Amino acid sequence: MPDLTRWLDRWNRYWFPPASTLNLAGARIVAVAAQLFWFFPAWSHQINLLTKNERFLDPQPIIRVVTLLAPREVIFTPQVWAVVYWGTFVAGLLALVGLFTRTSLFVLALGMWLLVGHAYSYADVHHHEALFVIFLMLLPLAPAGDRLSLDALLRRRRGTEGDRDTSTMAMWPLKLLHVLLSLTYFSTGITKLLSGGLQWMNGYTVATYTFGDAIQRHRPLGIWIAQHHTLCVLLGIGTIAFETFYFLSLFLPRLAPLFFLSGILFHFGLWLSAGQPFYEHMVMNAILLLFLGSRWRRTADAGTVLRRRPAPLAGTPLPT
Repeated sequence: MPDLTRWLDRWNRYWFPPASTLNLAGARIVAVAAQLFWFFPAWSHQINLLTKNERFLDPQPIIRVVTLLAPREVIFTPQVWAVVYWGTFVAGLLALVGLFTRTSLFVLALGMWLLVGHAYSYADVHHHEALFVIFLMLLPLAPAGDRLSLDALLRRRRGTEGDRDTSTMAMWPLKLLHVLLSLTYFSTGITKLLSGGLQWMNGYTVATYTFGDAIQRHRPLGIWIAQHHTLCVLLGIGTIAFETFYFLSLFLPRLAPLFFLSGILFHFGLWLSAGQPFYEHMVMNAILLLFLGSRWRRTADAGTVLRRRPAPLAGTPLPT
């Protein structure tokens, strides 16, 4: 039993340490703003898929659940889908300013699950949005509206504002995002090695993929990169190393910001050279860099130590 208690204590210290709610509020604002104004699904694409197809070709799990509740011709009509689409966007605006924060975040996340699931129910599946919309669904389960929100402002004006500057529930969504992102990269890197082996690092594989994507998406930089073999070898090695060893950031918190920054630069480079639209991964790495970096963790830990330090006895000199 003592061993189990010790492990439970470690578990709670990792996932639920007393931490500032300001970081989670900042993550909410960045995530919601990016979703609304950067990569919100295009209405024209949604309505085109809806009206040009009489049935789903590969319905995603959430779409299968919806069709169990009502037939496709009842739910998936332009009129109903317009309510879903614009209702999701309005919920996002409310979540951004922090009004009815938990409810609006939940409606935003659920709406995004529906929109993304619908877009990928016609046999064109990429899923680069999947992890980001999972993170959106984590936010309403945490005190994401305790700071930097209209809800907090209204509580203060009503005089019902309690001590919400810190919470043991403020860090776990960011840490879970970190874990899930690490698993995603590790899975991608290992898959490359298992399917292609060392060919991923011979330069020719990177050149072939980069050249094809650059031609298709009109990226002159990618065409130039594909013509330099040594550079492609280095990029192949760097890609495998980054994806396979990103998980080390879980165990090396002081170096974690370097991994997060590398993730931003990695996906920005993919976009410049090959037009790969991994915008969500750039934002997730930016959120982790800003709100889960080692300097933020050290600040939170220092604050926790100060709050827990017992008051000195009378006559005891204060530490300098």
